Parts: sequence; structure tokens; C-alpha cells
Amino acid sequence: MKLKLMTRNIEKLKDTLALISHLRKFIILKITSKELSVISVNTGSANSEPQVWCKFTTSSLFESMEIQSMRDNTISMEINIDLLLQTLRNFDKANSEGLNIRLQRTDASGEQGTSTKNGRTASLALFYSNINVNSNVINHTFRIPVKILKEAQDFFQEPSHSDVGLIVRLPNEFIAIFKRLEKFKKTTFNDIVAIQANNRDTGSLRFVLEEDGKFKVTVGWNTKLEFHKPISNDAETIRESLRNVDTMMSDHSELEGTPEVVNISVKLKDWQSASKIVGRCKTVILCIGHRNCSLHCLLDETEDVELVYFINGVRNL
Repeated sequence: MKLKLMTRNIEKLKDTLALISHLRKFIILKITSKELSVISVNTGSANSEPQVWCKFTTSSLFESMEIQSMRDNTISMEINIDLLLQTLRNFDKANSEGLNIRLQRTDASGEQGTSTKNGRTASLALFYSNINVNSNVINHTFRIPVKILKEAQDFFQEPSHSDVGLIVRLPNEFIAIFKRLEKFKKTTFNDIVAIQANNRDTGSLRFVLEEDGKFKVTVGWNTKLEFHKPISNDAETIRESLRNVDTMMSDHSELEGTPEVVNISVKLKDWQSASKIVGRCKTVILCIGHRNCSLHCLLDETEDVELVYFINGVRNL
């Protein structure tokens, strides 16, 4: 197994990690010659907690790559996101010409600064050089312990929708909804929020918080929203909709006479955890079904970075 990477611009990777670093301590890096996937998932309870899948085009991120493994040249590893993010920030401040990344094995004695506990018998080494004020070359090396995921451990799969009732592009100003819902996080009825979407008239998207019929608060988006019905629920169709957001459904006649209402209940904290992603990304599409919903996002206009935040619904008791 061999991994050697070199990059000069880590801005998009650094920004993306910062958007998801609050979710979990560890992330999974899955690297191929075409794509780098950054995955935030609780492998012990993947179906009950939100997942985030971030995808980068490797050619836009790395200037040189050498990736070799017996698994179709695919390398997957678990790594501490805070350590990786801090290292990237250090590099960003150093005014260095390039960041080199290597995967290094460690022997049983635990050399190279890595721990053999919990299967972390390798390290991701990041090193770069810069010149200080005295014109001296300073070399920096950071080794972050990683757990190499074997085929038996690499069981996680990108989640898919069992049903997608409606999809809608959310305007950048939609972050105001998250700010309004944040006010209710300390109330007695803050566990579950019901999301109600329908494509009647100008389209409606509402968030309802309620406790045993005693209290009911509805937060809604009043500006027109253009809902569409996807032609398929598979990930590639939704991804195509994301990249062609202005022409998701050019034939609006398909929606005429077929109004649809979609209701789903999710944990309020799970929904609110997506606020950083929604507030930062250029394009955001909400895919909402009766069992799960997801936010499909593009970081900027280049389409080099895609983020998917996936939430499973909860049953109302």
C-alpha cells in the first residue's frame, strides 16, 4: 500500500473540514485516483445519526498523486478531524510552496509517533517547509495516527433515499430559518421538529415544534419556493439535479394537478447541525421524503466539492 500526495492549495479541503468538525471526533478518508471522500458517520449507529459525505475531485485538489493498494487502488482510513484540520491551518499560515502527504506504516514498537492501540498502526504524515525572517529554511512534519480500514471494516455505504417526495433549491437567505429554530433549543419541546413541505401554489416549507398539544410553534419560509418531483430516487439522479439546478424539471406540466404534501419528523439537533453547511455553500437542494431527508450542497461555483447531509426521520409516538 502506498499513498503520496502533493498540493499547494488546501483552502477548499480546510473549509470543508471546518464545516463538519463539530459533528464527530473521527472521520473517514476514502481516496482513489479520481475522488477523495470525507465521510462523517457513526459506524455503530449509522441509521440513527446524521451522515455527511463530502466529495472532492482529486485532480482539482492534488498536483501529484501516487495511490497503490490491493483494493483497486483505493485507500480508506479513520483519522482525527481536529488534528488534520489544525495541521492544514498551520500549513496555510506558513506561506509554504507545497504540502506533501504520505501514508506511513509503523512497527509494533509504535515508532514514528503513532499509537498501536485501537488498530492505529499507521500515520498520515504531512510535511512542508518555509523560510523564516532570518532566511532560514524551517521544515515541519506532523504525523497523525490513522486506522487503515480493511475490506471487512469498510462496510459503510453512502445512504440512499427510500423515497423522495419533493426537491427544492433553498436560497442563501434560508440560513435565517436555522437561526430562528436555534432559539427553541433550550425549550421543553425541542427534541423533535416536524418538517412539512408541499408544492401547492407558491410552495410551502414549514417547521413545527409541538409538545403534547400544549405548545405549537410554526416557523415557515414565506418567500416563493419552487418544488420539483425528481424522476428517480437514486443518488446519481439527485446529483444531476444538483448540478443542473435551474433546469431540474423543465416540464412543469408534470406537477400540474398532482399536488403533494410531504411530512417528516427529525431530531431538532440533527437538523440544526447542518446550519454551518447551509450557511457556507453556494448551492443547496433539500430532498425530502416521508422517511428521510437530505441536503445536497455545492461549496462554490466550481462544482469541485460536493457535500451531502443525510438525516433519517423519527417515528412519532
